[in-house]
Amino acid sequence: MGEATTPIVYWAPGDELARYVTGFHRFSAPSMAGGYRDAFFPGGASIRLTLEHDRDWSVRLGNRTFDPVPRDAFFGPSSSASYLTTYGGTVVGVGLLPLGWAQLFGGDIARYANRIVPLAEVDAGGSTLREALEAGEPPQEAFTRWLTARLHRRPPADPRIEQLSALLEDPATTRIEMMADALQVTQRGLAAMTRFNFGFTPKLLLRRTRFMRALSGVLIDPARGSEVLDATGYWDRSHFLRDSHLFLGCSVRDFQRRRGPLNQLAFTAREEALGSPV
Repeated sequence: MGEATTPIVYWAPGDELARYVTGFHRFSAPSMAGGYRDAFFPGGASIRLTLEHDRDWSVRLGNRTFDPVPRDAFFGPSSSASYLTTYGGTVVGVGLLPLGWAQLFGGDIARYANRIVPLAEVDAGGSTLREALEAGEPPQEAFTRWLTARLHRRPPADPRIEQLSALLEDPATTRIEMMADALQVTQRGLAAMTRFNFGFTPKLLLRRTRFMRALSGVLIDPARGSEVLDATGYWDRSHFLRDSHLFLGCSVRDFQRRRGPLNQLAFTAREEALGSPV
């Protein structure tokens, strides 16, 4: 299947942006009577622009519904899965790492946690990105040029943000005290740092990371569910189920019913392009 007809495509960033973004993506949803429904996993911030659409699309995120989603949208970091309804169209976007948010845009990202706002609220220069995309520039090239231009407009971001990201990704990091000691900050200082740059408390970030690590394993190989839960630090299935309701709003079984084919394709496509399914 050629890239032009593939419903989901991921592109890895070039070397200059690799520390700041997770990668670029394009989703093309089918036009269906009654609307097409799918889901996004909880995670970091992203920028998404709608290129072609039959009608507005909406997203339910926790107890909030964003209807319509802005055509040029900034998705803040999320602690809950988001459930979308669309009537067909194409969305292109880029995922931001915490260091990318700090270096490219900056400010307190907790203001946008579990929210979707117009991109203009974050950066009025987003109109130039829209113009490039509508002129036919490939998404990965338009985003790369737009973001690279912003890299050196701000003072260097706090290097501890990148250290903190690495700690969260390390399965050996299981306690807040370990993170604070590694960064040589107090637990109160750590909490202020994570809320400002990641959107959430250290405890919630650790729980979300562990849950997404376990969920990835369960979705990839359901038969190894018990082994995956044990390896990721869950005491038992009820412990995992509590986090499932916290981060997905339902059980994993119900989430599998709610997720559409694009979510499942994205899971594989992202792993192939970027080396990580979530």
